[in-house]
Amino acid sequence: MNIYLGESHAGKNNIAQLFYSEDAKKFTSAQSVTQSFADDVISIPIQEVELKDTYLRLDPFNQKGNFSIVKMEVLYGEDVVLSLQGKELKKQIQKMKKISKRWEEGVLYCEAKNSNPRIIMKQSFSRLVYQKYLVRDVAPYIGIILLCIVLGIVEVRCLKGATMKKGAFVAMSTIVSAVLVLGIVILYAFQYFESHLGQVPFSHLMYHLHTPLGGTDVSSYTDVIIIGVVLTLLCVALYLVVGVILKKREMQFGYLLWGSLLGLSLILIGGIRAVLHFDIIEYYEYTKASTTLYEDYYGDGRKVELTFPEEKRNLIYIFLESMEITFADVESGGAMAENYMPELTRLALDNNCFTDGNVLNGAYHVNGATYTMGAMAAHTCGVPINTELIGTDTVNSTFESENNYLPGVWSIGDVLAEQGYNQELLIGSVGDFAGRSSYFRGHGGYMVEDYKEAITKERIPADYKVWWGYEDKKLFDFAKEDITKLAAKGQPFNFTMLTADTHFTDGYLCECCGGEYDEQYSNVIACSSKQVMEFIGWIQEQDFYENTTIVLAGDHLTMDSAYINNQGAAAFDRRMYFNVINAAEGKVNHNGKRTYTSLDLYPTTLSSLGVSIEGDRLGLGVDLYSDTPTLAEQYGLEYLNMELQKNSEYYTKELLYK
Repeated sequence: MNIYLGESHAGKNNIAQLFYSEDAKKFTSAQSVTQSFADDVISIPIQEVELKDTYLRLDPFNQKGNFSIVKMEVLYGEDVVLSLQGKELKKQIQKMKKISKRWEEGVLYCEAKNSNPRIIMKQSFSRLVYQKYLVRDVAPYIGIILLCIVLGIVEVRCLKGATMKKGAFVAMSTIVSAVLVLGIVILYAFQYFESHLGQVPFSHLMYHLHTPLGGTDVSSYTDVIIIGVVLTLLCVALYLVVGVILKKREMQFGYLLWGSLLGLSLILIGGIRAVLHFDIIEYYEYTKASTTLYEDYYGDGRKVELTFPEEKRNLIYIFLESMEITFADVESGGAMAENYMPELTRLALDNNCFTDGNVLNGAYHVNGATYTMGAMAAHTCGVPINTELIGTDTVNSTFESENNYLPGVWSIGDVLAEQGYNQELLIGSVGDFAGRSSYFRGHGGYMVEDYKEAITKERIPADYKVWWGYEDKKLFDFAKEDITKLAAKGQPFNFTMLTADTHFTDGYLCECCGGEYDEQYSNVIACSSKQVMEFIGWIQEQDFYENTTIVLAGDHLTMDSAYINNQGAAAFDRRMYFNVINAAEGKVNHNGKRTYTSLDLYPTTLSSLGVSIEGDRLGLGVDLYSDTPTLAEQYGLEYLNMELQKNSEYYTKELLYK
């Protein structure tokens, strides 16, 4: 739902809330949607709102002041299904609270008497919206079902009295049942992906179809799978029971036809909606085109002069699963009414997230880096994963060798290995998943300590398994042990780790997490923020800290679209959390707020260690401490993402096969 205002409110920390309740006098935060906005349009997702027989209360602002409402629109996808303004809008408003109002030329002018103005809509408004949605949601299905019924009746009447041998009937029933099962599964799966993975690119899905999935945690999908299986079995059982009854009456021919048509219709509906939702046609159009982005801008670390300081600094790089600045409150530059990550917010604002003031800034993720392995590659070598090339049968599908994952790139691990660094990757999940072990062992000879190694070294019992392996509480404890050992060797070290508790869906709520928020994911995020802060505090107490730079980076944006929508952050300018702590002397951000992506973190991290980079470029990234514009600043994010989806001769010949 879009509310169009008559003036701009840019530069202010604006929050709107939409409450829904069957009682116009009882509205609670448990039944509400919160949305931040920055200009003249308030966009509130209402797909999760129970609209039938409810009252809607709009709290358009969180501050005292003047505003005006020109129009309210309700959209289904990109289509406007309801538009109200002037007299039509006025007719749907039941009452206003803490607002002085007047209507002029169809515009509602308001003066908020305090920071909590309220507009309560009539129940008829909710019913009207519900009807519009119902028509769009149900009409195609009703039309197809009616068509199937009509065709089935015609077939029954034409073939009444015809016989079918038992074997043929069983064979036909099996085929039709299979078609029905496929149709139900496809439609059910799409409904789930649409509501929970709304912003996941199709390239992301394609990558995980190509690469090893060993170690994947499915515990958070158990309920979804069970519901899907039960629903499918019930539908098929009902179909077969009715089929047997009709066979006894010699009316089975039309019924088999009806079942076939219904199954094919469900497949068609699910397929078409998936194609449109995930922009599959556009994806394949881009992949058939070519780009010269790499020829024009790729900086090869073997050819770029890198000058290290006389005393090499240690690096601790912490990938924070799905952590984004969206989880902070509006006042801090996030999108939430409450700050779910106050510790991480304070760390970023006290150190360097390449902002220009007292609000958070972060990195945009790009195509090919919207999932963990793609993100880890982009962060460490400045190159995303081109899903058209990575994971095919000819390369990288089995990851059997130790250096067949982007063998042509020169990553931060390769650079530091040449400088005598000891390197380790610590993860609480299986390293083989998506080829992570192959990449880090092949680029810098990292010692990979994953879930399997933790069992082998008896850090955890052989039968211990929670979430993706073991929880972050243990991960941070193991990290302290491993960093202490690395520091004792007397050589510079690069310790990299990846958290997992904040992974989609809903995260893992460990024993040290609280329950102060209604949503589990909010509690998990808050818990992670506290654990990271405690861990950073421990590092800062160690003797090696003075010569150690810490990088905190969200690997990618959360895939939990349902959570983002429910929190009213769907329209927020989402960016990953990024922060450099204790950079080398002289490394200060002099360029204000930067527009940067995960590709820029590779050269920026090296620069934070005091490394001088000839030309300021490595991979497709730019050193953010320099004055050189990033590709996002130079060309814009839309253009950059479009080019990254295309095929590249340089990528194939120099990076993928070398």
